Amino acid sequence: MGKKKYYSKPLRFFWNELYGIQKKLAPEFSDEQIHFVIKRNLLSNPLAPDETLDMRSLTITGLDLWRDDSKGDLLHLFFVERGLRQFLETTALADLDGIKNYLYNNGQIRDITYIYSNEIKETFVFKFALHVPFDGEGYAFILNIEDDGSLTLYYTYGKIYGLMSDKFYKEIIKKEDEISKTHSRIFRLAINTIAYINCFPNCVSDGVPNDYVDYSENKLAKNLKIQIADKITEDNLPISKIPHFRRGHFRVLKSDYFKNKKGQIVFVSETMVKGKAKTVAMSDEIDKFNIDLINSLD
Repeated sequence: MGKKKYYSKPLRFFWNELYGIQKKLAPEFSDEQIHFVIKRNLLSNPLAPDETLDMRSLTITGLDLWRDDSKGDLLHLFFVERGLRQFLETTALADLDGIKNYLYNNGQIRDITYIYSNEIKETFVFKFALHVPFDGEGYAFILNIEDDGSLTLYYTYGKIYGLMSDKFYKEIIKKEDEISKTHSRIFRLAINTIAYINCFPNCVSDGVPNDYVDYSENKLAKNLKIQIADKITEDNLPISKIPHFRRGHFRVLKSDYFKNKKGQIVFVSETMVKGKAKTVAMSDEIDKFNIDLINSLD
């Protein structure tokens, strides 16, 4: 009998330690009331000795993301295979500017409150949670396009949460310390996940994996399960029975040469056949998927 598969749970820290503790103290409170109480305390209480204002702001952002999740307003993505996470977090962002423009053209406009500047701005935003099999902790992401055109990522992973921008990413990928590697790895995972589901919509379907069991699951949540595309795997060694992932990157088609496909995301894999060649993979169902994905986020 194979090992029983389990999936990571995004926002576990906020569900268990912030919400869970407050719910025990005031079980009669609704989730909305609990969110109000915790946020009020975070805004008014003094900082802990080892806490900074930026850290407090990140906690509040995570709390607001938990609120979206509690209301069923957060999209949940389930990777059917764990290897897909590793592939996406190690795939180079060779066309980051092109993907950023894609997000800008396809994102949702939401009113975002900037806590400490006391401003409310219309912002292009993507929010989603990520479940990975055999991982102890899940990911949750918010991607914003700021006024200056920069792409900002807020993420949570267990008790770790942070903030990254595309400008900062271009600097930290040059560094070798573990913190920089963690930031860059998670940044690639978030960006490449969006690129992947738009490039291979035939690998995306409604619902959760058949072997997923979570009795506390929010029945209001929007769930999608994601398979591995054949076009990103290869087996170059005849004696090997284990599929390998192709080296490559996601790119947005910009040339007028592509006519009807211009502006869409493709996967460019690097292969060697008597010299360097590039193989471009893109699903024929991309137009339908773009409409379905936007509808699922409404």
